[in-house]
Amino acid sequence: MPNLINNHTGISFAQIQMQDALNQIKVDIENAIVTNGEKGKNALIRTQKPIKLIHDVVKTAFLNLGVHPSLINPELRRLQRIANPPNRVNNRPIILKDKELALAGYLKTKNQDVSIVPRNIVVHPETLTFPTYLNGFLDRFGTAFTESVLSVNVRSQLSSVAKNFDTLYERTFAEALNFHLRSPRMVLGEVYMIILKEYNSDAAANHQVAFNNSEYIEKYILAFQALNDRINIEDPLYKYERIALLIVDFSQPIPKLYNTTQELIQDGLLNPNSVANIDRLSFPTFIQDLFNIYQTRFPENSFS
Repeated sequence: MPNLINNHTGISFAQIQMQDALNQIKVDIENAIVTNGEKGKNALIRTQKPIKLIHDVVKTAFLNLGVHPSLINPELRRLQRIANPPNRVNNRPIILKDKELALAGYLKTKNQDVSIVPRNIVVHPETLTFPTYLNGFLDRFGTAFTESVLSVNVRSQLSSVAKNFDTLYERTFAEALNFHLRSPRMVLGEVYMIILKEYNSDAAANHQVAFNNSEYIEKYILAFQALNDRINIEDPLYKYERIALLIVDFSQPIPKLYNTTQELIQDGLLNPNSVANIDRLSFPTFIQDLFNIYQTRFPENSFS
């Protein structure tokens, strides 16, 4: 699980890599099924504990790219070791927490899962005059600050993947549109995890772990391809600068994350003649791609 590192701040942070996070998600979900059945699985997902692990993977990737930890919001989980034993819980260090940054777009406000705030940007509160329900809203950050934030939101669909597609897809591109309508230069990233083979609900109800077959992978890839790679500010506002689509097979002893189209083809999950392609939707280059776009648009800003 998380590796404790001590950087130039003198503070220990809990770093976690993608494979470790996926391993832990599998363990947590299957333990919940065995212990409390289908209700236990659903309750665990509602706590957001599994998806918070992916949040920390994203923050770790930013930290490894050289972003100063104080500029990552919420902060990567920090382990503050307390000298006085009574302040420790079960002899473990207390984990400090902070809040997500609430930014205003054109249509609505939205808490950002992971926000990277450049060092040289300051807030300038302003009252919005948009012809939306935000008319008269006091934005405590201001346009310049909001536009300069590098934002990544993280979602997961661990059950009812096919059933909820339309609603979740519409919500995804609506949020990019919301912020790009106000700030066309804003750099937005999206990490979206879907489960290749869903946990079988009937088996889970009997406290057993079993999986259904996959039927929707091509549909998801094509959908997210259409929202990916907003390289220029003239590109459609509903697109993200970069999306990482995490297609994960939790039915394997060690969860498998598909990072290339060829891997999907080799495992019989995608027709070789399909136009669906995940090579530009993979996570390994996700953070660097966002940085490259950001530095082109805001060369004067610093994250170190």
